[in-house]
Amino acid sequence: MASVNSVTRQIAALEISNKKPTTAGSTARPLSKQPSQPNVAKLLTKFAAPNPFNSVTNKPLNPSSLRNPTPSGVPSSSSSRTIGHGQTSSLDIGRYDGGLELDNEKRGEVVYGEAAEELALDSSTSRKSPTREWTLHDFDMGRPLGKGKFGRVYMVRTKQEPKYILALKTLYKSEIVQNRVEKQIRREIEIQQNLRHPNVLRLYGYFHDEKRIFLMLEFAGKGELYKQLSKYGRFSERRSSRYIDQMADALIYLHGKHVIHRDIKPENLLLGINGELKIGDFGWSVHAPGNRRKTMCGTLDYLPPEMVEGREHNEKVDHWALGVLTYEFVIGKAPFEEGSQSQTYRRIARVDLRFDQVNFQLSDEVKDVIKRLLQYEPEKRIALKDVQKHPWIVKYRPTQ
Repeated sequence: MASVNSVTRQIAALEISNKKPTTAGSTARPLSKQPSQPNVAKLLTKFAAPNPFNSVTNKPLNPSSLRNPTPSGVPSSSSSRTIGHGQTSSLDIGRYDGGLELDNEKRGEVVYGEAAEELALDSSTSRKSPTREWTLHDFDMGRPLGKGKFGRVYMVRTKQEPKYILALKTLYKSEIVQNRVEKQIRREIEIQQNLRHPNVLRLYGYFHDEKRIFLMLEFAGKGELYKQLSKYGRFSERRSSRYIDQMADALIYLHGKHVIHRDIKPENLLLGINGELKIGDFGWSVHAPGNRRKTMCGTLDYLPPEMVEGREHNEKVDHWALGVLTYEFVIGKAPFEEGSQSQTYRRIARVDLRFDQVNFQLSDEVKDVIKRLLQYEPEKRIALKDVQKHPWIVKYRPTQ
């Protein structure tokens, strides 16, 4: 897993790239990504909620989803916003460091031809749910939030009232072309722009200039989940149960839209302003109505037996990953992690699941959830709706 370069490194990070962090002690975490699929947007848009920015009125259609209360301890800025039922709050977006201009002078090149057409991505030209037209001039730039493989992420505020806080991610077109990931970038954006779930990081819009693509992302105010896991070593069963409940709900939603995530892990999870979990990376996701895929992709420690053995896979790979995630939350490491790739592969293929090396007490309920998710045969893995009904989940679920 990746080390964290700063407190806010991936506050709103969709790693729209083929760069995957590597776990300390794991020698082969990253794997290659799946090629693109055509017509994803057409297949998904019928499920989508309205876009937050109306292309005709330029006013948000669903403003509450963009508004975040100020976290405690965050200083006020000179610009206030109305939140919810008349509550006024302000959020300091920090000082802009001029990084976009500096980067643009020395980084990237103009692309031409077919690649230029493929990367001319603009949500205002969407046939189904167009947004208003956006440019860099529509934003007040704030502090840097982190760096991805293809560019930087900045905290920004829209200049037009009401002034929304977003995370703006830049991607350099020429670097995308050099890495031959044009189609998967398009697929990732097409999938994410149509997702509407409280536990999925929102992509509100996107636009481009000669050299760059800009993604307007939901600002996840409490940062990346992996930073919290690194800080504490592991989570309590109560905290883990609440996160797994939210994950199961999000995956039920994704699978209902025939989206297989295929890269569930702590590095790809963020925390919203109220501490709610958000899936924040769809780089290896696929829209697969037939639900049968064969390409091995994802992260080594989270690969299921069917991928390790080169068999076809379906959405049940996400069930397996949820079991690995549960284990890592409550124990602090992935269940099959070993010193070499081949050793990890062998343990995954055998489902060599061990609890006896843990020097603290785990409940029988959490062990049961993990065992029922980490089944060799995909069809024997517990259904996500049954995960949500499991006693380990129910006993920690907050009462309404």
